[in-house]
Amino acid sequence: MAPLTPGEFDIDIRAGRVCIEFLCGNRTVSRRIIDVERHATGVLECAIQRFAGKPGKLSFLDLQRPQTANRVLRGTRESFTEQFRRMLFRHFPGWEIEALTCGMDLQHSLSPAFPRAYLKRGVHGIAAMACPRLSDEAAVLSFALIWHDYICCMKQSSTLVNLCLFLPEKGGLLTAQRLHWLTGRRLAVRLFRFNEHGSAGEVDPEDVGNLDTRVAPGYADAIPGNRKSNFDKFRPGRSNHTPGPEDLLESLLRHEIHTVDPLLRREPIYAQLLTFAGMDRDLIDLLAVSEQGRLTILELKVTEDVHLPLQALDYWMRIAGHARQGELNRLFAGIPLDSKPPRVLLIAPAMCFHSTNATVLSYFSGGIEVERIGINEGWRQAIQVVFRLSGPDLPISHRSLE
Repeated sequence: MAPLTPGEFDIDIRAGRVCIEFLCGNRTVSRRIIDVERHATGVLECAIQRFAGKPGKLSFLDLQRPQTANRVLRGTRESFTEQFRRMLFRHFPGWEIEALTCGMDLQHSLSPAFPRAYLKRGVHGIAAMACPRLSDEAAVLSFALIWHDYICCMKQSSTLVNLCLFLPEKGGLLTAQRLHWLTGRRLAVRLFRFNEHGSAGEVDPEDVGNLDTRVAPGYADAIPGNRKSNFDKFRPGRSNHTPGPEDLLESLLRHEIHTVDPLLRREPIYAQLLTFAGMDRDLIDLLAVSEQGRLTILELKVTEDVHLPLQALDYWMRIAGHARQGELNRLFAGIPLDSKPPRVLLIAPAMCFHSTNATVLSYFSGGIEVERIGINEGWRQAIQVVFRLSGPDLPISHRSLE
């Protein structure tokens, strides 16, 4: 992608052909236009000749036309994909790039925002993925694990597949922290950082840094004793306030916590518990404790979410760290807290767990106890548990027959 700004491009006729020269970054590009292949609103697609007569294509886009928005986005992604290709060539000489794409793959739940590649050399393979922007780091690991699983299943046991992640130079902290707890499957991960010029260097995930966290109660309704007013405002006819579906589910569960887990204490239960990690902050849906003092994180969803497992892992890392330091005793005064790591309950309507959630959970460390709880579609009237699945377990209907 190169902007055509005044003074930085030139169009003229040479030997009866239209030629264009323009600046693209720190280099000058010269192309001969052979033909106009397509002309639509805001788009002009041309056949061109490169140096030595090599054919190619060049598109002119009018950025003031909304019709070009998708083309601009696709062009930006394809440009970064080629930059990713150069990174792979530099860091893996002698390897064959069998696949490299930024295309959308709905069947396997792979996002076009993150270019992905598969490299092979002998019996060894690499599933690689790059994150173009620092703001997207929280999402890239979910898709990277899905990509790694897809490659492993496609190659079966004939190839040993590692995972390589390429992140912007200021990224990696969150990813490194997550990788520490992704030991449930055989997974060797290499982490690279690249700068704005596309130069990348490998870093040790253990040296990226520590996650500095703190925790604080969220809004006043999260404090025990104020729960009734919070529940009442969500009842039809009580006020003009219209809560979101997850707000409503959270409020109902706080009053029917025994429905999803009879071992949990009815109070105290903290909603929207505010946690900080560096400059980032997140709200944990519900934090409760069992009769035996075991901390339990409840993460709620009412729609499919690819990132649900890793989002819950982020909360688990923070709460587990605070629990080890004894910093949560003040929230559960008078209750001896168990020394075991917190449990995680992922709660959603039975049909709203994304098909890849089990795949991502299969990478979790065995020390993280996760349970998926599917509830009925009519949960607004009364919550009923439809199924319980431990970790990456699949429903009987989804298991392949031996």
